Amino acid sequence: MNSYNMSNGKLSLNSVSINLGKTPVLKDISFSLEKGNTLTVVGPSGCGKSTLLNVLSGIIKTYTGEIYMGSTLLKEAGLTFGYVPQNLGLLPWKRVKENIMLPQKINKNKKIDENEVDEVLAKLELTDLLYRYPSQLSGGQRQRVALARVFISQPDILLMDEPFSALDTLTAETSRELFLDLWRKYRPTTIFTTHNLTEAVKLGKNILLLDKQPATVLRYVENPLFGNQDYDEASFVSFKKQLMSWIREGANKKKAKHA
Repeated sequence: MNSYNMSNGKLSLNSVSINLGKTPVLKDISFSLEKGNTLTVVGPSGCGKSTLLNVLSGIIKTYTGEIYMGSTLLKEAGLTFGYVPQNLGLLPWKRVKENIMLPQKINKNKKIDENEVDEVLAKLELTDLLYRYPSQLSGGQRQRVALARVFISQPDILLMDEPFSALDTLTAETSRELFLDLWRKYRPTTIFTTHNLTEAVKLGKNILLLDKQPATVLRYVENPLFGNQDYDEASFVSFKKQLMSWIREGANKKKAKHA
């Protein structure tokens, strides 16, 4: 990770708004996330979840409001980012090993621990797939390659854009567990977009609920079930129902406002 001192770091967004052209996409987004925690962002398709990640990563630079890590503007903090887009971002003409090591090829100053690389590859069961091309892999295998790439690079901030949405139910569940195993080891500050409430509850220590575009914050809640291996199914279902209730409440308020 970068040498920037994140020991007291809290990622904070203060009234962040963005228009794409003349279309308002995000409006007055404010929240804070403690270093090393996970945040799942839930909202309807097209509400601006991907746009939020693009703002955080620096891909989109034109917005109003402020984003800080601790007391330093995020864009000046010198942090490293890992980004898993919806399409996973694998280069089809590169073999698995080349795709995984791409961040190190781009940034030759980045040092990696070969033992850490071997451990991640073994954990994700990729050791025997290193010389295949992405087209020769299943969806779940391609997903694991994308996970290996970001965790081997050990970013300060990890951004994941609905990475498991195209997987079947069983493969997606396995990928979530693999993600959590690696996250617990490396603890990057992680923001993960999804429209799946089950996924949001399983992966987010904090959950941000957005309404439809232009997206505003419906709720920012701490997940009482995250990291608790002993919760029962009734508690899980009840919390999901509460989240859905807040989403419907927000949608109804927005509909009434524009009626």
